[in-house]
Amino acid sequence: MAFEVRLLGAVEALGDGVAVELGHARQRCVLVALAVEANRPVSYDQLVTRVWGDAPPRQPRAALYGYLYRLRQVLSDVPDVALARVPGCYRMVVDPDAVDLHRFERLVARARRAEDDARRVALYDEALALWRGEAFTGLDTPWLSTVRMALEQQRSVAEADRTDAALRLGRHQEVLAVLTARTAAHPLDERLAGQLMLALHGLGRTAEALAVYQRVRRRLAEELGADPGEALRAVHRRVLQTPVLTVTPAPTWRAVVTPVTRLPVEATTSAVPGPRW
Repeated sequence: MAFEVRLLGAVEALGDGVAVELGHARQRCVLVALAVEANRPVSYDQLVTRVWGDAPPRQPRAALYGYLYRLRQVLSDVPDVALARVPGCYRMVVDPDAVDLHRFERLVARARRAEDDARRVALYDEALALWRGEAFTGLDTPWLSTVRMALEQQRSVAEADRTDAALRLGRHQEVLAVLTARTAAHPLDERLAGQLMLALHGLGRTAEALAVYQRVRRRLAEELGADPGEALRAVHRRVLQTPVLTVTPAPTWRAVVTPVTRLPVEATTSAVPGPRW
């Protein structure tokens, strides 16, 4: 791939493997605002909102034109990318797979359509390997924060879906350490708790699996005044009623995620939908 834009970590661009000098933070924000909408027009007003939020400079359009001019200059000799000017808008013309954010979403979509779990795990691994840290590391505007939250949710759901597939393949030992760390970080996450229970039960550690359930049940009652949901209760019954699992039955968890390309184009502080099991 001759040109790449990397957004899932520090913002970078490469042309034929050589780093492109993208300038300072505001100029990088302009690149991000266009790359997130690869091949779709973004108006000047939308760019100003995305780059400065509610605190634009005194002459925002002049500043924006300067950033766009310099970006067009540094990208002019880079193959397979262009910043096209259309009436009232700019558009980044690029192969979507050259932008890691879009490649991640496309790989996740392919994983969900895969016909078998081995292929599903491989596609999830390829997608998750694109992440190098927090999206847009070092950049911060209200719009970027909204997109970052949506991406983090997509990443979390992809990790959980990958774990479900690995459990169905009987890879209990492989996922155990990661699940232990994730449940410690998110002690009220019932999906993670259910996955950890299945991994422990699959390794013959049924008493520990049941202890996970009791621990989550107590914390839910104490902190939220709630009982475990039906999906986690179903896992609990499965652990009680079945012998040590070699291959786990398909979990019943479901999640709603919002692809970043479907976020309202002028969103700044809107909430990202959370998981719904």
